[in-house]
Amino acid sequence: MTKRKQEDRNVKKSRTGANRNTLILAALLIGLVGYWAITQIGDGAGGYPGLVEGVFYPDPAVSTDGGRVTVPKQFIEENRLVFIDVKLKEPTEELVYQGRTIPLSLYGEGEYLPLIIISTPKGKVLTGIRVCEPCGSFSFHVVERKYLQCDACGTRWNIETLQGVSGGCTRYPPPALAASTSDVVEISIAPTGLKAQA
Repeated sequence: MTKRKQEDRNVKKSRTGANRNTLILAALLIGLVGYWAITQIGDGAGGYPGLVEGVFYPDPAVSTDGGRVTVPKQFIEENRLVFIDVKLKEPTEELVYQGRTIPLSLYGEGEYLPLIIISTPKGKVLTGIRVCEPCGSFSFHVVERKYLQCDACGTRWNIETLQGVSGGCTRYPPPALAASTSDVVEISIAPTGLKAQA
């Protein structure tokens, strides 16, 4: 074999090897980008942040009978986790609701009913009383796009169902309150027996 043929063969081998390495590198890069995209989107959570802190809505509309509280749906969709302090007509030490005793005296000396509204990654709107009563907490945040987490004890509930996932208070998610949704979210507090100050 001549020296020229040997050099041509070596050049072809090096080109083939370089092309193969480029293809392998490109396939790995595409795989990594695909994996990253899937983990960022999750189960319908595209655009839903991994960490959501609660935002207070300062001035909810209260019905004249004090049994309903209204918040614009757009505010809820923009903030995803909304806290409302409903000024009560009459302060109360505790609230017995759905078989649970909620120590309202620990929050604003019983002058307020703390509410929570959650806009979930799947588009549901959940409403309830903002409490984890075994640990005396009235504060939560959303983690990993899928859990509501108590700020005091770290208990986690599935954000779509409020079923307990981990922690010491899994049987105590925020007690649900009925709500109707249109361009506003109207929460009924009448079942609690409490009345909001109109």
